[in-house]
Amino acid sequence: MKKGFTFLFITVVLGLGTSITEGQVRPARIGILGAPEEPRFSEVVGGLKQGLRELGYPEQAIEILEVRVARKDRDKVGARVKELVGQRVEVLFLIGSRLVKPARQAAPELPLVFLTPGDPVAAGLVSSLARPGGNMTAMTFEYPELSGKRLEILKELLPKARRVLAFYDPRDPSPTQGVVAAREAAPRLGITLMDREVRSREEIMRGLESLAEADAFLGIPGGLPTGQYQQIISAANTRRVPTIFHARTGSTAEALASYGASDINVARQAARIIDKILKGARAGDLPVERPTEFEFVINLKTAKQIGVTVPQSVLYRADKVIK
Repeated sequence: MKKGFTFLFITVVLGLGTSITEGQVRPARIGILGAPEEPRFSEVVGGLKQGLRELGYPEQAIEILEVRVARKDRDKVGARVKELVGQRVEVLFLIGSRLVKPARQAAPELPLVFLTPGDPVAAGLVSSLARPGGNMTAMTFEYPELSGKRLEILKELLPKARRVLAFYDPRDPSPTQGVVAAREAAPRLGITLMDREVRSREEIMRGLESLAEADAFLGIPGGLPTGQYQQIISAANTRRVPTIFHARTGSTAEALASYGASDINVARQAARIIDKILKGARAGDLPVERPTEFEFVINLKTAKQIGVTVPQSVLYRADKVIK
């Protein structure tokens, strides 16, 4: 269903650095900051590196400095960013919109690119999509309204579904936007959305008890649940409750279905923006880019495991069927 979309040092070279001595080039430095949630962190970083390689950047031209900060340690973001400034990074790449404000406060002039599932204008992070300002721009891998679209897909998969469980982190504007879209779509589909606020892993584990009352689980992209997708899907599959998420990744591979844009591929595309910044463009003048390609995946192995028969009409529309 495609539509027109610790520090770790890694040496990668761009031919872009500042000369140190004759015949030598100082690699350009990119700082990457995100939550220590695997496999997502490594997958997103891998997508960015792939994008840089595809742009023709040879090895030993860029140093990528990876920094992980737990979601509960948001107050440490500023210190980590200042450490990266001390390491003379030229661009900062953030995995998640929750990091933007503390990073901007710590380093107002540092060019910044962030990856987000939400609308950064509605979240108050940029001035506009066309000219974000503030020496920063973004790549989004989601439209909040797609949470409503996924409910529609669930209804097609499970015509008798009436109660759908969803978790969201109210501290993050991106999943909050998604759950609002799901709430708006639910009544016309004859669905009661059982949305639960979660602010800790413990709250997620308690929330999973509600699977006993649910006909399906809807993943809302962004926020704290991102790091718990595997546990959520495992618990749902054990209870034979179908699940749908925004993309098929390492952490969502066992879900029944996914529909959306991969944040890994979007990170790959973000390399183009970083390339422009390294060549002199101001981040705040580069438009925020949104996805134009969405992939619909059905996992028949999971369907068999949980006892769901996927309608042929749905299978025909899938971009990928896992057998």
